Amino acid sequence: MYHTDNKPFRVVIVGAGVSGLVLAHALELAKIDFVLLEKGVVAPPWGTSITMVPAGARLLHQIRCLEAVEKRCTPMKYFCCRLPSTGATVLQDRWFDAMREKLGYPDLTLERREFLQILYDQLPDKSKVLTGKRVKNVIDDENEAYVELQDGSVERGDLVVGCDGVHSTVREAMWTIANKTIPNFISKKEKERIAPMQPGLGTNDMTFVCNNGYTFQFLTQPNAIYFMIHHKLPEPIRWPARVRYTEKDAEEVAAKFADHPISDSLVFGDLWRNRIRGHLISLEEGVLEHFFFGRTVLIGDAAHKVTPNAAMGGASAMEDSIALANVIHEITTSHPGGKPSKSEATTALQQYQAERLPRLKKIHDESAFVTRLQAYDTWFLYLLMRWILPWIGLAPIVHNVSKLGSQGPRLKYVEVKEEQGTIPWMDPQPKSTAKTVAA
Repeated sequence: MYHTDNKPFRVVIVGAGVSGLVLAHALELAKIDFVLLEKGVVAPPWGTSITMVPAGARLLHQIRCLEAVEKRCTPMKYFCCRLPSTGATVLQDRWFDAMREKLGYPDLTLERREFLQILYDQLPDKSKVLTGKRVKNVIDDENEAYVELQDGSVERGDLVVGCDGVHSTVREAMWTIANKTIPNFISKKEKERIAPMQPGLGTNDMTFVCNNGYTFQFLTQPNAIYFMIHHKLPEPIRWPARVRYTEKDAEEVAAKFADHPISDSLVFGDLWRNRIRGHLISLEEGVLEHFFFGRTVLIGDAAHKVTPNAAMGGASAMEDSIALANVIHEITTSHPGGKPSKSEATTALQQYQAERLPRLKKIHDESAFVTRLQAYDTWFLYLLMRWILPWIGLAPIVHNVSKLGSQGPRLKYVEVKEEQGTIPWMDPQPKSTAKTVAA
């Protein structure tokens, strides 16, 4: 049993996804005690690819995981857009080379399961990761927070961090505590903010086939093709409704798109028939206004969700982990004995929320725009995607996306010889440890 008296500051992390594992690395580097609870297994055999944009690769560098990830994938090269009628290429751009020139780090694509396995394998102390631990309830009081688990055990600490995804149990518990303490603190409107969206390929390229109301997205590596179809729902689905799709549902949707060209020589049915696995899921989008209450705080998909077209979801979850680790490190190192009070912890969490909210709303809006652009959601977006961008090229978008990426946080208490491109990081490493690299 864990008692807060005479014990070091301890963080209970719920969820061993991207944000949970990155937070574990960041706390390990800060020498802050933690336990990581996962309801299933680490790196489960589902999900598709994950792409680390340069801002995410920068954070992997800081937590000492970049080299391991780079060994398992080939840096991305071309951005391609093809016609839905024939699969012919209408736009091909060396997007990823341009991004690396701007920010110094590559875009990296690999299987999500493999990425999670790397993050887990690189943890120095795996005894702090407990699997098969499903959360039953979260209790928050003046002196501690603790998590009751369905197996009857309890994990106690000074903070509980919900990294348990878009259908977060920790978030539901936090909302209950908040509204019992302050009636209507979390409104029904806020709870509905995260809802499902209106919904020859190369060896290391990203390809889109855009059409009215749907988009094919393909990411290739020398030994794999990761594919997604984003399509618009007939009407929005809002909290607390949750749609679960079956294998039969997936087959029906795949059959609908089977004869659609995805390149000069392939139709979607060719990929679907040779898939290793495939799923039909809802793609939620939205940003909550409240990321914490008391000693409970949310990061990653539990607090915000973006559509995947712009590949910003993984990096934004990692940024949450880094930003939260920074404030935890600050309050524990500046407080005598390393045990800040609840009010001091609240101040730190307010700082975390204030830092993250404006940036996440920008990332959400950019991702939503790209999703709707590629699905020809309006006549203007159709003209922009089909005719204007192939004519003017992607250089203006590369610049804007790079500027947004350059504004991300860094892990303030570690030093690495940071890569730099033509756009400087807004929060750079100290000059004594930074280095400039040729793009």
